[in-house]
Amino acid sequence: MIEIIFKILFVALFIIYITIRVPFDKTYQRQEIIKKANLLKEKFSLLLISLGLLLMPLLWVFTSYLNFSKMEFPIWVRLTGIAISIVSLLYFYRIHKTLGANWSPTLEIKKGHQLIKTGPYKTIRHPMYAQMWLWTIAQVLIISNVIAGLSGIIAFAIFYFMRVGREEKMMIGTFGDEYVEYMKLTGRVFPKCKRNV
Repeated sequence: MIEIIFKILFVALFIIYITIRVPFDKTYQRQEIIKKANLLKEKFSLLLISLGLLLMPLLWVFTSYLNFSKMEFPIWVRLTGIAISIVSLLYFYRIHKTLGANWSPTLEIKKGHQLIKTGPYKTIRHPMYAQMWLWTIAQVLIISNVIAGLSGIIAFAIFYFMRVGREEKMMIGTFGDEYVEYMKLTGRVFPKCKRNV
């Protein structure tokens, strides 16, 4: 019975995640793209994310195939995962509202693209990735299954390390010195520690 409750909660959280993203995805589709990253790498990285963050958790929710890799976390650990995912979703919404039409699922620059340095972007350059780290950690805790839980964090780690450098290179190519200065003032997914001189 407890497992069913966590499966329902996970599906509900995932539906909220998709609901937050849909309006921004519609806006994205109307934007004119002027520069794109390597399409093959982008397709591979998005496929990887889909497997880790969607397919494996759905196997856990709707089948018994992954029962052999159950971790048996205590309820309080799984509830901590729920709390982290709620924080992650609130952050996700705020990031999207701040980005507006500048968001895209793949590495690309659109006509009228702006460098956002406010809201969540004031102290870190990639709050969307920070949010995804929170989401994947929450997934491990909620699902309490080695394969379905860890698949998301492993897939996202590969995605992140494949993409973040290329993204920053694209941003420097687009915004030049402005982005280089922005990098000096911000951290990638954690705020930079300010040193007293």
